[in-house]
Amino acid sequence: MSNHSWKKIILGFIFLLLSILYAVVFFQKVNFTQTTIFNIAHIKSLSNVFVSPINFDYWDHSGSLINLFSPWLTIMSGFLFVNFNVPIGFCVYLALITFLTLVSAYFYMEKFSKDTFESLLFAIIYAFSMNRFWLVFHEQRLENYLVLIFLPMFYYGVYIFFKNHSWKTLAWSFTLIIWTSPYMAIGVLLTLLPIGVLIIFSKISHHWKYWGSLSINSLKLIGLVLITTIGFIGPLIDIQFHHNIVQQPMKNFDFISWFNTFGFSTIQGYMLLAIGVLLSLLLIMIFLKSSFSYKVLMLEMIPLMAIIICRFQISEFDTSRLILAFQCILDLFVIILISRIIILVFQEGPGILKLFLMVLTIGGLGWLNYNQSNSIDSEQNFNISQKIDYSKTVVSYHDHAAIGKSKFLVDNKKADVSFYTKNNDYWIQYYNPKSVILDLPIQDYSGYKVQLNNETVKTTISKRGTLQLRTYSGKNIIEIHSRYNWIGIISLLINLFGFIILGYLSLKDLIGKNKKVPENS
Repeated sequence: MSNHSWKKIILGFIFLLLSILYAVVFFQKVNFTQTTIFNIAHIKSLSNVFVSPINFDYWDHSGSLINLFSPWLTIMSGFLFVNFNVPIGFCVYLALITFLTLVSAYFYMEKFSKDTFESLLFAIIYAFSMNRFWLVFHEQRLENYLVLIFLPMFYYGVYIFFKNHSWKTLAWSFTLIIWTSPYMAIGVLLTLLPIGVLIIFSKISHHWKYWGSLSINSLKLIGLVLITTIGFIGPLIDIQFHHNIVQQPMKNFDFISWFNTFGFSTIQGYMLLAIGVLLSLLLIMIFLKSSFSYKVLMLEMIPLMAIIICRFQISEFDTSRLILAFQCILDLFVIILISRIIILVFQEGPGILKLFLMVLTIGGLGWLNYNQSNSIDSEQNFNISQKIDYSKTVVSYHDHAAIGKSKFLVDNKKADVSFYTKNNDYWIQYYNPKSVILDLPIQDYSGYKVQLNNETVKTTISKRGTLQLRTYSGKNIIEIHSRYNWIGIISLLINLFGFIILGYLSLKDLIGKNKKVPENS
């Protein structure tokens, strides 16, 4: 077995061990909140997502529209884990996410820097940074730390895209980011705008042939990304005409208030100012001696830091989640820069020194993560996850799912009605000697087929935003079958076609690659 193969095995074992330990600490220390319950319920409700966006078995049988408003393709990867066993399955899933984060960070940094030590250092710091710890242990929204897998891939894709080497890596990564976190997709897209301007100052752009190739690749990139995400974007645009998308802002970290809590004296303030000036001078020196890629990265960090610290606001647009996305992007850039500085300092050092530094980094970050986990005020741990009825979990995710509360209304009065659900089908049996208006606790959706005693009937929307219909006198058997509407079906078929095309082009490129493309920064 070659040395290269042994290196892969050893690194894989290290990454796997660290991922398992991280998941074990999460299982023992995390506070099991409503956010994690929501994550698990969301994953479980994806059992029929390719047939219908509605799953009547979950979300308190409300017909929640969450799968039309929230991307689900990458989150679906946890389905087999949580259906097997919730506490063990979710922690195994977290270990897998952490492992893939480490592998992605190492793999794409190694392709960028061609330095094993720098790549390993970057992967460790990135996967066990305090930003990711906060996302996993405190904020707990699955998509916000799942998307971190794709960020190193995206910016490596940006790097080779602007070198006119390939556009497919960028297409895959941007597609996966959109299918995971739309706000992160907006964030990374905005960071491309300065690069498009700064690339003018690079020598490789001083030729018309470069701009011609870049324009053609840009058209290919935009076209493939659109058709590989239309399965989410298409139904989202369609449902937006019927529902007003409103999302409660999230609370961003206030760095200014946090800094003020230290209560530094005047002398200490001057010392910090002096340290800041020296650090700025050091960064300027590094900037002047760095390659063009690192110069772009450092220039990108300036507006990102300003936005995060000032927490900018835009009227009629929730920027809180965009600020969170910028925070993750800045975290990535800072870690790349820290790794580079360490390499510059220790590049001439012996191998034993680099090994000691790596062990120190792993130990230090491990201790820091564990120490922070001990400070969590855990009201209930993950063991309680087995006692939760996830089918009853319900939130109004841009809709009125939580308003119905499983209450049937007969002529606006609460009534007991027997019903049965299975995936995307809903059956109701109701008897009344009179013909009445029956208000069902189900969200309105254009993909429903409603039958009353085997006859298709029209429904209306009640004041609470749910379905209502007029029953017959006597026995009524109501059937509601949910499917994607024609826009959803066409969008998913186009999306599948897009994945086939992108997969074919990527495979063809991989097979036909006979020589290594130089990608040094």
